[in-house]
Amino acid sequence: MVFFAIVGRRAVKVIPYASRWWPNADRSSSIVDLRRPTRELCKHVKDVITKWKKLLKYYLADIDEEIEVILTFEEMCLESAKELSPFFTEILSNLYNEDVIQEDAILRWDDEKKDADESDKVFVKQAKGFTQWLREASEEDDD
Repeated sequence: MVFFAIVGRRAVKVIPYASRWWPNADRSSSIVDLRRPTRELCKHVKDVITKWKKLLKYYLADIDEEIEVILTFEEMCLESAKELSPFFTEILSNLYNEDVIQEDAILRWDDEKKDADESDKVFVKQAKGFTQWLREASEEDDD
């Protein structure tokens, strides 16, 4: 079994654990069983982000750290938390809407991936509509 939790300098962390819920954890805690139906899992991730956004933002002092969170989240979705992969863009959008990750960090992450191998562009492609919307909104603000 794998659990999703908020930990230190990283917005998300996957922790392997034995065969049942963490002792004394309830469904309102920041620990989620990844075997739950995916829609419920995505909602819980959003709830965790909302609950812990001030702490997350405190540890994300600059854009480079925000980009590191996005890169770490990408890595998790590819390797250890594949259940979150279909919701990458939705969760990234929620991190943006909750002011945990800034627009500039998302756009720089997108720009840094332009010359990457196709295998490294999985989530850039998935988030294309969202990043395009951010760019267009940014251009409208400039006008």
